[in-house]
Amino acid sequence: MSETETIDTPVGQCRLHRTGRRTLAISVLPDGVIELVAPRNARREDIAAKVGKRGRWILTQRRRFAEMNRDRAPLRYESGATHRYLGRQYRLKVTKGHTPGVRLFGAYFHVTARTGKPAEVETLLDVWMRARAIDQFTARVAKWASWCHDRGLPASQVRLRQMPKRWGSSHGDGRIYLNPSLVRAPSICIDYVIAHEICHLRHPQHDRAFFGLLDQTFPGWRKVKARLESGDF
Repeated sequence: MSETETIDTPVGQCRLHRTGRRTLAISVLPDGVIELVAPRNARREDIAAKVGKRGRWILTQRRRFAEMNRDRAPLRYESGATHRYLGRQYRLKVTKGHTPGVRLFGAYFHVTARTGKPAEVETLLDVWMRARAIDQFTARVAKWASWCHDRGLPASQVRLRQMPKRWGSSHGDGRIYLNPSLVRAPSICIDYVIAHEICHLRHPQHDRAFFGLLDQTFPGWRKVKARLESGDF
């Protein structure tokens, strides 16, 4: 298990996780938070100094995410608005009716709502997305069953969890939590996140062994990860 704390560095406060890894890993999350993963015995001043040396890179990453977040328009829930499913864009067609529901046909989400108000349409579409997320994620994780069995890893169980800063997480007993919003991303992005979490069943930390296994099981994952983080589907 990792130990979490907050540390002051030359680029500001960072969220620090202490684990059994041997080297420091620095990540800039889409919301601008700097996340560090360091050895348990690493001194705070040494960690801060290393972060300071990466200051220019951190600033560039933060600026890139800030520009993407500024340009990304909020989702709308009315006729004509566009929403993604498995990376493709579909338009909403909202009609009033006594039997609420969502149907994907052609290039449209056909949404029947009692009132037609955006809040109701949002709820209906979210329910539809969650149901498809379970179907998609379960089928894709099932493809790893024999791989896990051959390596003595537990059978994977898919769970949905809304996570504001992560696409997925995993537990040693085989539970894999995936963000339902991931179903809006292209299939290759979904497969990357699942591969990432499956590899964590064998190597819980983001250490050299983990990334070596990810390279073997999902070559080219870095480009897919960048695509997922940018939202450029």
